[in-house]
Amino acid sequence: YGKGGLGYLKEMIEAARNADVPVVVDPKGEDYSGYRGATLITPNRREFEQVAGRFRDNTELEAKARAMAEALELGAVLVTRGEEGMSLIERRGKTLHVPARAREVFDVTGAGDTVIATLGCAYAVGAALQDAIELANIAAGIVVGKLGAATAAPAEILHELAHQED
Repeated sequence: YGKGGLGYLKEMIEAARNADVPVVVDPKGEDYSGYRGATLITPNRREFEQVAGRFRDNTELEAKARAMAEALELGAVLVTRGEEGMSLIERRGKTLHVPARAREVFDVTGAGDTVIATLGCAYAVGAALQDAIELANIAAGIVVGKLGAATAAPAEILHELAHQED
C-alpha cells in the first residue's frame, strides 16, 4: 500500500484463492503485477489511467480493463470514476456502469477507502458482486456528502436502500 507496506502479496493472494476466499485490492503505484490473481481491484480513474493509459469513453475503458484483467488473471476491475460513478468490467463476463449516488459532494476524502471496505464486508458475508457494488456505491455517496474523513453508518446505508426502492 502506498502509505505503508505489505509483504508477501503473491503468497497472500495465492493462499486466499486456494481457500476460495475473495481478494479485493485497492491498487497503488504503476505496477499492478503484484496483484495477479486477485478477485477484484478497485483503482480510481487516475490510478487506472496511470497503468492502462487514458480512455475517452466506456468502450475504450472496457477494452483496457478487460485486457488488464486478462493479463493479470483478475476476476474483474472496478474503476471508481467520481461523479461518473463506477464501472465494473469482468474478465470473462459482464460490464456494469453504475451512476454515482451522491446528491451533493462536499469532500471526496475516503471515498475509495469506503468502496473497498464496503466491498470487502459484503464479500465476507457472501454478497454477490453486483450487490456488493451497489452497497459500496451507496456508502461512497454518503461519505462524499459529508465534510472530512467521514463514514457511512449501517443505518444511513439502510435508509438509502429503503429510499431507492420507493
